[in-house]
Amino acid sequence: MSILKRSSTSHNSEYERLRRAYVNTDVREAYPKEIHLVSSIADVQHAVKNARNLGAKIGVRSGGHSYSNNSLINNGILVDTSNLNRNVDYDPVSHEISFGPAVRVRELSEALQKINRFFPHGHSPTVAAGGFILNGGQGFYCPTWGATVDQWVTKMEIVTPDGQVRIASHTQNADLFWAARGAGLAFFGILTKIWGRTIPARKMFTRSMTFDVQNNMEDLLYWSMHTSSLVPKWGTEHAIFTHYPERFDPNLTNDDVPSPANLHLGIFASAYADTKEEAEALLSPWNKIPASLQPSIKELTEVDEMTWSQYFDIQDAMVPTVEGMKWQINSILPDPTIPLKQLCKAIVPAMTNLPTRRSVGNIFCSFFTANEKDHLCGLPQQYYISTFTQWMDKSLQPGIYDLMADTYAQIYPYAAGMYIADWDPFDKRQAKVKVWTDYGLKKFLEIRAKYDPEELFPNYKHIAAAGASLAQSKL
Repeated sequence: MSILKRSSTSHNSEYERLRRAYVNTDVREAYPKEIHLVSSIADVQHAVKNARNLGAKIGVRSGGHSYSNNSLINNGILVDTSNLNRNVDYDPVSHEISFGPAVRVRELSEALQKINRFFPHGHSPTVAAGGFILNGGQGFYCPTWGATVDQWVTKMEIVTPDGQVRIASHTQNADLFWAARGAGLAFFGILTKIWGRTIPARKMFTRSMTFDVQNNMEDLLYWSMHTSSLVPKWGTEHAIFTHYPERFDPNLTNDDVPSPANLHLGIFASAYADTKEEAEALLSPWNKIPASLQPSIKELTEVDEMTWSQYFDIQDAMVPTVEGMKWQINSILPDPTIPLKQLCKAIVPAMTNLPTRRSVGNIFCSFFTANEKDHLCGLPQQYYISTFTQWMDKSLQPGIYDLMADTYAQIYPYAAGMYIADWDPFDKRQAKVKVWTDYGLKKFLEIRAKYDPEELFPNYKHIAAAGASLAQSKL
């Protein structure tokens, strides 16, 4: 184990490298007393003990994909799990896999391919398992299987605030298991290992479409979102995205919005099937493009098999992990009772007013309603609507943060809530946006108080305060 201490205002280079080890390179000015780069359970327990002795609070980082750097606590302890259980094991009898919190999506995918099994990991190849699972997991083929924690995660190993190692499952420490699945940044322990069930692997087949938006954004959104709902929910999923075609121009290096700003809308549909014929049948609703939209077509591809490596290359192109890249993500989980035409009209600004050339609007057609009694990840997720703002030019700050944050503040009334992975405690506009159901918030706070009465893990406080504000506004 390595323990890096904040020894002076200049900081040693390794301390600062670890402090800034986030995908979003716009890292907050927060400086932990110590950074623990742990490699074993004993190291994790030592970090918890140190925090108690120092009277410091704990933040935990697995992959660093929290764009608001929530694990970074000033004068606290940062536990970095990058080297903890960094492997994937498979039990051929139970067909379960187990892996550590810092195992990346690409690593998990490669391990699954070797054993010809499937587990619904995330879509972005550099995301780590710890944050993905704690946030609920918007994994592959959500319309079929829901969030990854809903049917796939069977057991967790967790170091709780008392320094004990506990196994959490439906039959052991069930309250801890319930709270961990959906707690995200608010979790009150350190996740050290995850077990999940697998099924035999199939093949991934995909097709894509690209449209020139012109003045058809509302119509394109309605048609694509409605069509996604018609596709059989059996090993299928769909993403709708908007972007400037110039974002891929290798001759451009700036963040400027192109002039004229001609947006493209893309559709990426996938089927997990045994044969191409089966995939074609599953994705056939996409064959019916209204005549009014056909003149806008820029590109159509046929259903074809795609490797996981090819898929991750596409993800890297759309949402790249680049040195110096700065990020903001805004999102909503829309209220499923709102008529689709009304929703489409409301989200047009979020999909079209992209602040930089590199930014992307995204709609993941997730189509699942979670069981709040089974786990904390209980908000309905019919569609996940988000905008990834990306920029390199530091001079755009701090004003760039307001552009899309203000846009989303206008559509919060259409939201059932927000995916907790995107919730930014430092954005006051989000203070009245739910990340859990009312039932979930109440139960979580009760369980948290049982395991962490001394509040060693403080990140829940922002969510609790927001929940109290919401409750007060209803009186």
